[in-house]
Amino acid sequence: MARFFFDLADNGKLYQDTEGTDLPSPEAAEDEAARALLEIAKDQMPDGTFRQVAFQVHDGTSHPLFVVKVTFELIRTDNK
Repeated sequence: MARFFFDLADNGKLYQDTEGTDLPSPEAAEDEAARALLEIAKDQMPDGTFRQVAFQVHDGTSHPLFVVKVTFELIRTDNK
Protein backbone atom coordinates (compact mmCIF):
# COMPACT_ATOMS: atom_id res chain seq x y z
CA MET A 1 0.00 0.00 0.00
CA ALA A 2 1.08 3.53 -0.73
CA ARG A 3 -0.30 6.80 0.61
CA PHE A 4 -1.74 9.21 -1.92
CA PHE A 5 -2.77 12.81 -1.27
CA PHE A 6 -5.68 14.36 -3.19
CA ASP A 7 -5.33 18.15 -3.22
CA LEU A 8 -8.57 19.68 -4.51
CA ALA A 9 -8.58 22.79 -6.68
CA ASP A 10 -12.08 24.27 -6.96
CA ASN A 11 -12.34 27.32 -9.23
CA GLY A 12 -8.73 28.16 -8.46
CA LYS A 13 -8.95 27.74 -4.67
CA LEU A 14 -6.69 24.96 -3.38
CA TYR A 15 -7.68 22.64 -0.53
CA GLN A 16 -4.74 20.50 0.54
CA ASP A 17 -5.21 16.92 1.66
CA THR A 18 -3.12 16.65 4.83
CA GLU A 19 -4.11 13.07 5.73
CA GLY A 20 -3.85 11.11 2.48
CA THR A 21 -5.39 7.78 1.61
CA ASP A 22 -3.74 4.36 1.52
CA LEU A 23 -4.32 2.67 -1.83
CA PRO A 24 -2.69 -0.34 -3.49
CA SER A 25 -1.48 1.38 -6.68
CA PRO A 26 -1.35 4.60 -8.71
CA GLU A 27 -4.13 3.13 -10.88
CA ALA A 28 -6.33 2.79 -7.80
CA ALA A 29 -5.57 6.43 -6.95
CA GLU A 30 -6.61 7.45 -10.48
CA ASP A 31 -9.91 5.59 -10.07
CA GLU A 32 -10.51 7.16 -6.66
CA ALA A 33 -9.87 10.67 -8.00
CA ALA A 34 -12.18 10.15 -10.98
CA ARG A 35 -14.99 8.77 -8.78
CA ALA A 36 -14.67 11.65 -6.33
CA LEU A 37 -14.88 14.21 -9.15
CA LEU A 38 -18.06 12.54 -10.40
CA GLU A 39 -19.56 13.03 -6.93
CA ILE A 40 -18.56 16.69 -7.00
CA ALA A 41 -20.12 16.97 -10.46
CA LYS A 42 -23.49 16.08 -8.94
CA ASP A 43 -23.41 19.29 -6.90
CA GLN A 44 -24.92 22.46 -8.27
CA MET A 45 -22.63 25.00 -9.83
CA PRO A 46 -21.74 27.88 -7.52
CA ASP A 47 -22.51 31.48 -8.44
CA GLY A 48 -22.12 32.01 -12.14
CA THR A 49 -22.00 29.55 -14.99
CA PHE A 50 -18.47 28.17 -14.79
CA ARG A 51 -16.80 25.71 -12.45
CA GLN A 52 -13.53 23.85 -12.75
CA VAL A 53 -12.55 21.23 -10.21
CA ALA A 54 -9.42 19.12 -10.19
CA PHE A 55 -7.49 16.74 -8.01
CA GLN A 56 -3.73 17.08 -8.00
CA VAL A 57 -2.60 13.71 -6.71
CA HIS A 58 0.82 13.26 -5.14
CA ASP A 59 2.66 10.81 -2.91
CA GLY A 60 3.73 13.28 -0.23
CA THR A 61 6.11 15.22 -2.43
CA SER A 62 5.37 18.57 -4.02
CA HIS A 63 5.39 17.03 -7.51
CA PRO A 64 1.95 15.79 -8.70
CA LEU A 65 1.82 12.23 -10.02
CA PHE A 66 -1.22 13.17 -12.11
CA VAL A 67 -4.12 15.62 -12.32
CA VAL A 68 -7.77 14.73 -12.88
CA LYS A 69 -9.85 17.73 -14.00
CA VAL A 70 -13.50 18.43 -14.82
CA THR A 71 -14.83 21.69 -16.24
CA PHE A 72 -18.51 22.65 -16.14
CA GLU A 73 -19.65 25.53 -18.25
CA LEU A 74 -23.14 26.78 -19.02
CA ILE A 75 -23.38 28.67 -22.29
CA ARG A 76 -26.68 30.37 -23.01
CA THR A 77 -27.56 31.12 -26.60
CA ASP A 78 -30.08 33.69 -27.74
CA ASN A 79 -32.44 32.11 -30.30
CA LYS A 80 -34.47 35.25 -31.07
